Amino acid sequence: MNSVQIAGVILIVVFSGGLFGMYIGRKVPHHMTPETKGVVTAAMAVVGTMTALVIGLLISNASSSFAARNEALARISADVVRLDHLLRRYGPETDGARAALQHFTAMRIGELFGHVGEAPPTVEEPSSTQALSEVQDHIRALHPGDDDRRWLAAQALQVASDLGEARWTIVQQNLSSVPLPFLALVTLWLIALFISFGLFAPANPTSVIALFVCALAISAAFKVVLDMDTPFGGPVHISGFPIRLSSGSMQHALEVIKR
Repeated sequence: MNSVQIAGVILIVVFSGGLFGMYIGRKVPHHMTPETKGVVTAAMAVVGTMTALVIGLLISNASSSFAARNEALARISADVVRLDHLLRRYGPETDGARAALQHFTAMRIGELFGHVGEAPPTVEEPSSTQALSEVQDHIRALHPGDDDRRWLAAQALQVASDLGEARWTIVQQNLSSVPLPFLALVTLWLIALFISFGLFAPANPTSVIALFVCALAISAAFKVVLDMDTPFGGPVHISGFPIRLSSGSMQHALEVIKR
């Protein structure tokens, strides 16, 4: 299920909880005493506090995960430019390595950002691993004849290694940080809260609309959390709404190394 479907399910079940509470309240009016309302309000205050804390934790966790992925992308972009600069300084013998680096960068952009509105991107793509290995092979095949070139070759190989590490960091970070069973538990708490809201709410359109708007706001919050947890295949971006990790830094790096 994607984020829209999950948010839709949450909206339906939570709002239905409010309507069910209204139904129960009409069926047992003799239970709707001030004392009962006090007990229900106190009990639901505990559930509401826990729910608010957990939702806040989910949002914070998704935001941290999103920022970490953006940082890893920026690191890859910086390493690409650094590596190209070192290879340029080495000399024309590195033209093959630079061409392989351009191929790797273009391939990585296509893998991560070339699937908008289509199937989710394949973050762990073997072809880009092979392309990066070709860059490293070209560097290892160099035969530096002086200390300056030996230093440049060593630095270039180290940056290429760092580039591979950053690539695998994104692969590992692409694992979901929002467990669906945990999400289901929070949804159950929300259903209980909305049932309590409906118990004492007057059965009129204004109350129904208020419950629906509240349920819609909660489902939208969950959708944003899920979108931030899947930035390569979802609709979130760094530079505005709809949010999605931007390919701008990597695209800029590719333009720099092609000059």
